[in-house]
Amino acid sequence: MKTLLSKSGELRFGKYSEPVGSINFQDYPLRDGFRKRLSPSEINRQFVHFHFMGFTCPQFIAGCSMTLNQDHKTAFFYLFDRLSKETHKFGFRISDATDGQISLNPDNGQTELSKENAKVLIECDEPTLTKKLEVSSPDGIDLSLKFSETECRFDTLRLCTPTGANGWTYCQKVAGIVARGHLTYKGKTYDLEKLSATAHHDFTAGFLRRDTFWNWACVTEQLEDGTLIGINVSNGVNETGASENIVWINGKSEKLGLFLFSYDQDDLSKSWEITCDRGSAVRFTSEGMYEAFNNKIQTGFDFSQLFGTFSGTLITRTGTKIELNNLSGFCERQYSIWY
Repeated sequence: MKTLLSKSGELRFGKYSEPVGSINFQDYPLRDGFRKRLSPSEINRQFVHFHFMGFTCPQFIAGCSMTLNQDHKTAFFYLFDRLSKETHKFGFRISDATDGQISLNPDNGQTELSKENAKVLIECDEPTLTKKLEVSSPDGIDLSLKFSETECRFDTLRLCTPTGANGWTYCQKVAGIVARGHLTYKGKTYDLEKLSATAHHDFTAGFLRRDTFWNWACVTEQLEDGTLIGINVSNGVNETGASENIVWINGKSEKLGLFLFSYDQDDLSKSWEITCDRGSAVRFTSEGMYEAFNNKIQTGFDFSQLFGTFSGTLITRTGTKIELNNLSGFCERQYSIWY
């Protein structure tokens, strides 16, 4: 079986051009900040994994995430109707380690979590590099979304960087890829491809800093002329030795520089300014937000994922200018204490 790390725990930092296999984190010889080897139980306690899929189109924006941390599993889903401005959402937490199923292979296997009348499933097939998301919500919303990275020869981002004193983070992402499937909402079924829907996918796993903070922005859009555009920019996690900042045009990638995010801490719904050392200047305008907050527990969190539009100028590392005019996507502010 193919794995990210060797059986002796060796790991290569940088970008990967092919699927990496299973994230065999328990083989990693994790140390604390003072270089002391940690026990297998502590390695398991400090490991973090989250898996996100979403889509945008002129009528809807949706996002779904599943997270694994200390054997606790959480999931959330939201659907935003851009015409009526309604947001439908659910979220749940599973504390029983035996409940649910988590795959640690970003390209193969099945992750499934359910509670009461809510169910989320992400299924990955390596031969076709197909990703599939299925959601059933308590209020009757059903989503079946899929895309294939081989079908369009997509330049998938696969990146592993050092994190903190002795940790690491592996991320795998796509954005601006045609979404197929259907959405059932208020008794009507929509064909995602006919809606010009495009998808985003994020698989992240590793030993993140105990208290992790990041900002993230993502564009996934199909223009009127059929051009597919995806953008992924972030700060706070993958910036040591390499960056996850990238733009895709029709599935072909080009690197971007380093980014800063500016926003009102007291009102995240106001416009965000996102700038780059290469001269990029982009404004994000929010249409809505999914929030989760708890500072009363040891593993507290302050999570805000906004959805809306981006406008401005993006400049790649080679100097190419890309004009953004109300392109759909996500913006995020996340602070988590993992253990």
